[in-house]
Amino acid sequence: MSATPEPASDGEASAETAENPTVPPGAPRSFLDRLRRNRMGALAAGLVVAVLLGLLLSVLVPSEPNLLAYVLLGLMVTVLVGATVRYLSPERGFLDQAAAFVSSALGVHLMIVTGAVNSAGSGLLEDLGVTGPGFDDALMAALAVPMVSTGMLLSGLVAAIIVGWGPRETEEPRPSRPAGY
Repeated sequence: MSATPEPASDGEASAETAENPTVPPGAPRSFLDRLRRNRMGALAAGLVVAVLLGLLLSVLVPSEPNLLAYVLLGLMVTVLVGATVRYLSPERGFLDQAAAFVSSALGVHLMIVTGAVNSAGSGLLEDLGVTGPGFDDALMAALAVPMVSTGMLLSGLVAAIIVGWGPRETEEPRPSRPAGY
């Protein structure tokens, strides 16, 4: 006896084959397909990518302010968050752009503030034998500082542009509302 998957109902099977003709009816969906179908999947993935990249790249933030380093590291987070949200959002509408905006701004903010506070201890304090704030204290400072700065807003706008870039699909006409609404 061979184990064959149970066939899905007619409505589910036709919807699956219409969206992806290579997937046989009743076959298990991939993680990315389930994430795309979830209403909050693009936002969740964007936040995970932003926070992980922001914290990983915070070690590369220089101890002295360096505009080129901030811009390059911020662009890395912005582009990867924008591409993630664009890839996972089927509609690429205003809500997806807002998700990319918030995720990117949060990731860049965490990266720059955590990196700046963490590397602030490496300098005069270490020469005197005093240790500066650690990574935990730097992360707590990044979470406590408000996230309103021009750089964060600019990175969020760039991520939103990445998500919404391209020609709009032709929209189907909306059904007319009955009188009284």
